[in-house]
Amino acid sequence: MNAVNEMVETATRECKAHGVPITSKRVNIFSILLSSQKAVAAYELAESYQEMFGQPVPVITVYRVLEFLQSKNLVHKLETENKFVVCNQGSCDHKHPPSQFLICKQCLKVKELSMSSAKIEELIEMVELAGFHLKSPQLEMNCVCNVCYNKPE
Repeated sequence: MNAVNEMVETATRECKAHGVPITSKRVNIFSILLSSQKAVAAYELAESYQEMFGQPVPVITVYRVLEFLQSKNLVHKLETENKFVVCNQGSCDHKHPPSQFLICKQCLKVKELSMSSAKIEELIEMVELAGFHLKSPQLEMNCVCNVCYNKPE
């Protein structure tokens, strides 16, 4: 069994254990995200779904599936890109520190890193001292990956 199938099986098992239905569209869209090596937009997922499964899926359905996957902590939305990536923790009911995403602005490869509690507490304190309230501790950093950085021009 490959890594994509293993993650789908784990997510399916854990969601079923918590009484959460996993439909074929949810599994298929999750599989497409798992197979992707970069952040993916809902419209791109709809196109890939058509290509891979031979049937159209409305973009609104893709957004509903993504919302479901986010609610189960299987997928993250990258707000700066309006694209989605699979959570690298890979579980339906896990808790982990807020994520920091390194996003290559050239190829859209994404690396998820966990932030320490001390760092996030310091960030919250700095935000509050500046007269703001943190809406989400998720950080997205614009970067260039090593592959893109080292490409000859």
